Amino acid sequence: MKIVSTVRVSLKGLTANKPRTFFMMLGVLIGITALTVIISVGQGAKVQVMQKMENLSAFGAVMVIPGGGMTRGLGSVDTVPATLTAEDAQAIKAEVPNVQDVALVQSKQGVAIKFGGQSTTTMVWGVTPNYPAIRPTPVTRGEFFGAEEQTSTARVAVLGQDTAAALFGDTDPQDQTIRIENVPFKVIGLQKRMGASPGGGNLDDRILIPQATAARRLFNLTNMTQLVVQINGREQVRGAAERVKQLLHERHHIAAGMPDDFSVRIAEQMLGVLTGTSQTLTLFLSIVAALSLLVGGFIVMNIMLISVSERTKEIGLRRAVGARRRDILLQFVLEAGAVTAAGGLIGVLLGAGGAIFASSLMGWPAAVSWPAIVGAVLFAGIVGLIFGVQPARKAAALRPVEALRG
Repeated sequence: MKIVSTVRVSLKGLTANKPRTFFMMLGVLIGITALTVIISVGQGAKVQVMQKMENLSAFGAVMVIPGGGMTRGLGSVDTVPATLTAEDAQAIKAEVPNVQDVALVQSKQGVAIKFGGQSTTTMVWGVTPNYPAIRPTPVTRGEFFGAEEQTSTARVAVLGQDTAAALFGDTDPQDQTIRIENVPFKVIGLQKRMGASPGGGNLDDRILIPQATAARRLFNLTNMTQLVVQINGREQVRGAAERVKQLLHERHHIAAGMPDDFSVRIAEQMLGVLTGTSQTLTLFLSIVAALSLLVGGFIVMNIMLISVSERTKEIGLRRAVGARRRDILLQFVLEAGAVTAAGGLIGVLLGAGGAIFASSLMGWPAAVSWPAIVGAVLFAGIVGLIFGVQPARKAAALRPVEALRG
């Protein structure tokens, strides 16, 4: 029997009993839908982190933080080890090749802020005026402070959107005076809404003030919570990071084999840390979804075994008019493969729609990984072929006379 005729008979067999075909397809459809959503949402989360890091120019910078651990987020100046200083920043800028600039950061969490009868707590960032050039910090109203405010330790502040809303509601905060730990500061700017940082911190719930003001008038501390080193060219970042490590080893008198009192991070390392947990969870859920495909394969096999029992006369008649065993075998294998492949295709469409919907709810871009999805559909088809072999062999083994009697 020609292959085209066999395919036609297989499709006719599938459409003859639509409920049975649907239930065969259902297990595979659910598995592929879940797999598509899981992979796409996981990929979307990674894309979102990369976009945020790109927006913050993270891939062109080296970050130095106190302490030797790879901790997430920004520390608080009163809790991190006092191992980074402004002198370290000056040395890095002067002695490390390809360094364009270094910004100083002093931050403190849970700082009390007041305006009139309103109060809140937020994170205060003391940063040098070059910080926005290294870490883009757009201002929608007013202006960012400059070198003059840094030199004079001016009491001026730029508010994040959420902090401004907590203190002022819908009122314009420009030129208003707030109190940070009971010290008066004039609001000179309102930061553009920026959302979450790659590490999960809220960049809209903060106040930025000159670093010198933070050190002398607010925190009374000179140690830094972060040094942000801008590098000339992304391809130079890894080499610059190694040179920064060597320099700080010398400045901090850290002998070989002794633990570091600082950490040097580059974007690729942080991206791995930030996405590692997400990738592990995605892998685990993908394995669960793949197992559901195998369950779907068992469902296909059992329903097809029932189908063979119900269609013995049809098989006997085909054998009687000249169909060979391999034609019967091919027919049922094709039926199993077709129903699982169709379930896979429908599952991809449903999963892509579900991924887009889930991504819109979570606020990050949908990133459907088509190579992974094509692989999943092929896997579904292979599952159907494998689990369809046993029913197909049973059908092919029927003797024409016995089948016609059945």
